[in-house]
Amino acid sequence: MTTLTGTVLVVDDNELNRFLLTSRLQQDGHTVITAEHGRRALQLLYGQPCDVVLLDLMMPEMDGFQVLERIKSDPNLQHIPVIVISALDEMESVVRSIEMGAADHLPKPFDPVLLRARLNASLAAKRLHDRQAEYLRDVTYLTNAAASVEAGAFVPESVAVVAERDDALGRLARVFEQMARQVDARERHLKQQNQFKSALIGKITHELRSPFVAAGFSVQLLQRYAEHGMIDELREQIVQLDRQLAAGRRMIDGVISFASFVGKRSEMRREETGFGQMVRETVDPLTRVARTRRVSLSYDLVEHLPPVKIDREQMSEAIHHLVHNAIRFNREGGHVKVVCWRSDHQLVFWVEDTGSGVEADKLETIWEAFAQTGDDVQRGVEGLGLGLALVKYVVDAHQGEVVARSKPGEGSVFGFRIPLE
Repeated sequence: MTTLTGTVLVVDDNELNRFLLTSRLQQDGHTVITAEHGRRALQLLYGQPCDVVLLDLMMPEMDGFQVLERIKSDPNLQHIPVIVISALDEMESVVRSIEMGAADHLPKPFDPVLLRARLNASLAAKRLHDRQAEYLRDVTYLTNAAASVEAGAFVPESVAVVAERDDALGRLARVFEQMARQVDARERHLKQQNQFKSALIGKITHELRSPFVAAGFSVQLLQRYAEHGMIDELREQIVQLDRQLAAGRRMIDGVISFASFVGKRSEMRREETGFGQMVRETVDPLTRVARTRRVSLSYDLVEHLPPVKIDREQMSEAIHHLVHNAIRFNREGGHVKVVCWRSDHQLVFWVEDTGSGVEADKLETIWEAFAQTGDDVQRGVEGLGLGLALVKYVVDAHQGEVVARSKPGEGSVFGFRIPLE
């Protein structure tokens, strides 16, 4: 039979008895604490955990019956098994103590085999009680978690203790935790989409309306110029009208592109990709834009970058927006550097520019959809403030993080880090 060990409180006013019991119990591997009278025993029980109490019945001041009564009437102590210590001629007292809730009795003088057997049985009962109490506690955790999910206030960490169990309840907790996280993620995604829709409506009434209002005014001018035969003015206004309509179309295409990406965010197609080659293939077509704006463009890519599993199309689009923004909002004669290297288990990519920079307080919201800075540095996707928002969507989808550093008058650094594994 397996011998269980635990913390045992020995309560006896006889010093020799305390010594003999302590020696025997320690030989069997138990941790022993002692009390010379009942009041001291209760102080110890309230101050530290205990698995079994060995209690002498005949003690001065506060006898064993009084101690037993206090233990069994206290909800915090009543689960602790009590083995009463009695002489052979005290059977009436033993019966009374059993009726009061004692788990067993131990006759004097002590028999080591009997002591070990009765202590083992009490410890086994205590272990069973503790497991049952723990099980009921964990069931309560799950019940409360289910109620919090319904109330929209679930915290996944609230069932973390239950999820560590290796039984069916633990498996249930892990499934529940996963399901709750998925529900929470869907709710946050829906909330994000609702915010996007609200912002989109507001933007439509402002930004998207502007080029078409201007176009309407141009049409009126065209009619007047045509009526009065003003050919040169007519040609000039036709060019202006074409420009306004093109701007409107670009804005609409940008919103459609961004909304389409948000809608398909969960449909990532990861494939092993040579990152350095993809960067060059994405950035090289922008060299003509850079030359037109008289901005120099260079690379600082570490050779032999490890292949990464990414959605090539999405990541390429994010890189395009970062570099295009850096060129577009740079100063004439400025410089843009495309940088990429490996850092531990991450791939780091960023774009340095020599533009006008961004104020520190604006960097906090620069990645949000439709959040525009005063000097339009983070605009993009055709002037609607979606360029860096799209970058963040892509990086988040790859479990990465965006990077933004800037100092007014000295340029900016925008980029991201994504895990290699």
